[in-house]
Amino acid sequence: MKAVLTITFLITFGFWQILNAQASQGDSLLVLGNESYSNQDYDRAARHYQKAMDLFLEESDSLKWLEASFEYARTLNISGSVNEAVEIFLTLDKTSLQQIPTSLQIRLKNYIGLTLRRTEQYDEARKYYLDAMKLAEGISDSIVIAQLNNNISYTYQNTGDYETALLHQQKALEIYIALGNDSRLSFVLNGIFLTMMELGLHRQAEPYIRKSLEIRKKLENPRLLDIAFHNLAWNLERQGKRDSAIIYYQKSLELSRMLENPFEITQTLENIGSLYERSGDFENALGYYNEALTINREINRPVSTAEGLFRIARIAVKNNDLENATAFYNEALEWVEDVNDPRFLTNLYLDFANLELLKGNNGKAKEYISNARNIAFEKEFQLQQVRSHNLLGELYNIEGNLQLSLEEYKKAYKHSSSFAITDRISPSMNLAKAYNDASSDSAFIFAEEAFSLIDSVRTNVAGLAFRSGFFSQHAGFYNEVASWYIKRKNDPKKAFELIESAKARVLMDELAEAREKELSSLDESTLIKKQQKAKQIDRLYNQLSATESLTEKSAIRDELKDLEFEYQSFLNELHVSNVSLKDFKYPKPITLQKAQDMLDSESAILEYAFTEEHVVRLLITEDNITGSILMPEGSPKAKQYFTEKIRTYREAITSKASVNEIQEIGASLYTQLIPSEVSESRSEISNLLIIPGGALTFLPFETLSNNNRYLIEDFHIKYLPSASIYSFINNPHRTTNFELLALAGSGFEGGDGLTNQSSSQASFASLPSTLLEVDSISVNFTNSRILKNDDVTEANLKSHDLSDFRFIHFATHAEVNESTPSQSGLLLSKKTDVESLFGEDGFMNSREISGLKLNADLVTLSACNTGMGKIVTGEGLLGLQRSFLSAGASSVMVSLWSIYDRSTADFMSEFYSMLKTHESADYGIMNRTLNWFGLYEHPLFDYKAKALRDAKISMIEHPYYSHPVYWAPFILVGK
Repeated sequence: MKAVLTITFLITFGFWQILNAQASQGDSLLVLGNESYSNQDYDRAARHYQKAMDLFLEESDSLKWLEASFEYARTLNISGSVNEAVEIFLTLDKTSLQQIPTSLQIRLKNYIGLTLRRTEQYDEARKYYLDAMKLAEGISDSIVIAQLNNNISYTYQNTGDYETALLHQQKALEIYIALGNDSRLSFVLNGIFLTMMELGLHRQAEPYIRKSLEIRKKLENPRLLDIAFHNLAWNLERQGKRDSAIIYYQKSLELSRMLENPFEITQTLENIGSLYERSGDFENALGYYNEALTINREINRPVSTAEGLFRIARIAVKNNDLENATAFYNEALEWVEDVNDPRFLTNLYLDFANLELLKGNNGKAKEYISNARNIAFEKEFQLQQVRSHNLLGELYNIEGNLQLSLEEYKKAYKHSSSFAITDRISPSMNLAKAYNDASSDSAFIFAEEAFSLIDSVRTNVAGLAFRSGFFSQHAGFYNEVASWYIKRKNDPKKAFELIESAKARVLMDELAEAREKELSSLDESTLIKKQQKAKQIDRLYNQLSATESLTEKSAIRDELKDLEFEYQSFLNELHVSNVSLKDFKYPKPITLQKAQDMLDSESAILEYAFTEEHVVRLLITEDNITGSILMPEGSPKAKQYFTEKIRTYREAITSKASVNEIQEIGASLYTQLIPSEVSESRSEISNLLIIPGGALTFLPFETLSNNNRYLIEDFHIKYLPSASIYSFINNPHRTTNFELLALAGSGFEGGDGLTNQSSSQASFASLPSTLLEVDSISVNFTNSRILKNDDVTEANLKSHDLSDFRFIHFATHAEVNESTPSQSGLLLSKKTDVESLFGEDGFMNSREISGLKLNADLVTLSACNTGMGKIVTGEGLLGLQRSFLSAGASSVMVSLWSIYDRSTADFMSEFYSMLKTHESADYGIMNRTLNWFGLYEHPLFDYKAKALRDAKISMIEHPYYSHPVYWAPFILVGK
């Protein structure tokens, strides 16, 4: 404000006169300010300019004072204090300018336009740009004319007049090329890029931003690089090249945070948030959206603030929180009442239409769609035209007018044909669904097109969070089309192929990549860097868990979101730079014939997949496949029905309800889920491989009852995330130096014997029976290592070569974090002071587990809830068993609920005793010899599944532990 008051003082007392002052200290300060500005040291530049202003004022050198004031305002503008800069520029513009050089008048008006544009006052900005243009044309200054043409183009671009924007950009382009001015050329190339992006021409826009980036790298200007990195990331993301997009977003974010310029960082924050939103990670998305929203509110940008509120509202809609969504939309409206932004208004109408559809207000929705269409077609907003067609198609479908619905989806599909890959997926899916509703075989054609588009993007990113997140949005469509093949074509074979295409694809990709040694091996420095980044994230999660201060929690979450995105970017850099991955052929899902080759006459696969309304069930034997659509009576949606029924059933077991009550619910589920062919052919089929989906992942099938017999009493049972990953799981019977590594984590706080979860290590119950458990296990092995009491630490465990053990047994506490699966893990020790000496924290989380190198036939997680986790559509369960399979284990035994200390010791003793018995029978000298020469075919159901069934039957017959709560939680996953 000091500068503004000084200007006002000068105007009041009429100091305007041109003086030929000799070089002074003020001139020196002006030079120093210009040097600091060129070096991007804006704080120092501002101080020099302010001192120069004071000296020129004392000398009554009005022109030099004006120049210093202008430079000071320009510095405020570039460093983010735009509103203060606008105030100074506008005050200067009110002065009598006749005696001021034309060049300075042009600069002043140009910068007023720039600052007004940054505060989203586009029409006002254009007026000043045009005034400057008249002056520039009067002195025939080509460079300034080109610069103003480019600046004017933004005001048209931001108000939706792309044709006029491109005309001005073309004029600027021609001048800069003729003059050979690469520096300025980078600006107009960036402008053309933005206009083409708004027109949906993403592929055609890419060369412009790449050329602009190439020039800006030579200029070494971090602010210009920041903009170029962000825009290239945005372009690559729209084209489906998400791996590279993440890398460039991270580069932009680093520069934005370094520059501390609020006007440059908000767009990067919003686009990273959008990336998380499209990956289904709403928590991280909201973190970035809220940070950007706070900044936009502070700098008073109405359109950007409203758009930020829109983004948050859309997440509320996805969470079915329509009340809060409405509140956010209404607040957004208050920010843009007087703003001329037709593109924003079009999106506003479309969002309100979607909200009204969800509320069931079809008439109101139609009004909003009509308003949006009028603007979208007048202004030729292609993306918004497609959205309006899609929403009309949905509305007509709700109203039962299938023909009109189909016509709208056809229009949306046609309009999107020139779009980037990611923008063509939904129109293809919607059109396929519309054709299916019309009973047309065209549904299958467009479904295949959608699958092709999805698959082309799926592997284009590293890191589970983004890869599985993207695929989860579309995986349900595979299951839906599979149900079409069963209902309309009686083709369970094709249904199987589609369901397998949607199950555990990311896990299969990761296991396939790990098979290639050069893909999984990193040089030492890169490996250390990767581990350091992961450890840094883990430390923050520990701090988050330990603090009770809401302020501290908020600060830690802000730091975490940036660190996690940096880690994802690092993984993608490794992915992109890995020569082996450039031509790597990701595996395709298993064929039905390959699946049947896994089976013998005694084995069958039961596979389940959810759509919104149905459950698709497949029964596969070595020579047949049957498919069924399960539709529970009286329930419109199978997903909701089975989720609730399984929750009730699990609660009955874990609360120790009577066996009769449990068997009654189990019998109902048996009837609904188990095909009659299975129950009627018990003498022929004795092995069931179950591939669950959705809520069925948490169902202990072993407990389902038929004629008062548990399913486990008639069948060996094991589980897989998908049939396709079977061949990528490491084979058992690999060479190791030791048979068993068993760990008994008993040294925790006192408790009641039933272990429980908590984020605080101190609250975990003591586990005295784990000592007995590992002792009883170890008697079955001649070559083992047992860790107990003070030996049980994370550092000690990792000091062992874990690849040297055939069986690894953890009898300790586990913690499952469903919101952040990477932070699920095993609690090995509460001696955090000791662990910290070795850089550990006593908690081995999923990310750390995945990085282990194992040769184990079996990893047993004798802890609570180790079979639980987060269900991601299409990917299945993100849990501990997945991490151990990724680390190289052949199979993992996990628990589906909190287990009992004493009964578990008895169970494990019986299990390992039977394990050795069945191993001796199944894997004798002849089979070992065949395996040595690579000729042994590992059976689908081997000694581990047999031992598990024997242990469970032994418990069913136990005088104290016959209740399912004691024996049913343990399930076997893997090979």
